[in-house]
Amino acid sequence: MNKKANTANPVFNIQEQAPVEVFKKMCRLLEVYRHKFLCEDRKRSAGIITIPQQQYTHLMMIRFALPCNLSKIMEITALTSAGASLFVNKLVQKKILERIEDPKDRRNVIISLSDSARKEIAEIDNRLNMYLCKHFDSCTEEELLTLQKASHIVCNKLNAIPGNKD
Repeated sequence: MNKKANTANPVFNIQEQAPVEVFKKMCRLLEVYRHKFLCEDRKRSAGIITIPQQQYTHLMMIRFALPCNLSKIMEITALTSAGASLFVNKLVQKKILERIEDPKDRRNVIISLSDSARKEIAEIDNRLNMYLCKHFDSCTEEELLTLQKASHIVCNKLNAIPGNKD
């Protein structure tokens, strides 16, 4: 990699980067765009808007793992047991989350989205999809197929991690 050219131009040349660095940059860029969209879109959301930003962020983090138990919420959000319980309690009070007794284990409580929250999050995700896809409007069909193939490979490899269902 030509360091001199790279320091002169703050936008680094993808061809000069190691594959893992390009992948990490792609992940960061996607996360920046996703976060930016969710912060802006939150202002438009009807029911979920009533929750504080941090709770909204945690809700957006756990939405694909639901229904799940409190341990999974702790794992995803990095909240403590008390913090995760408080988070769930507040969203249950606002009728965003629901607690369901696990029929297989009465000590385990399953947390899921309420019907109204599920619909609202589906709408948010649809708007997020349209927002992200807009950035690829200028891609050729070949580029889109390459992106799709690469995305499938990454998802298959990351889902190969034991216990990873989302």
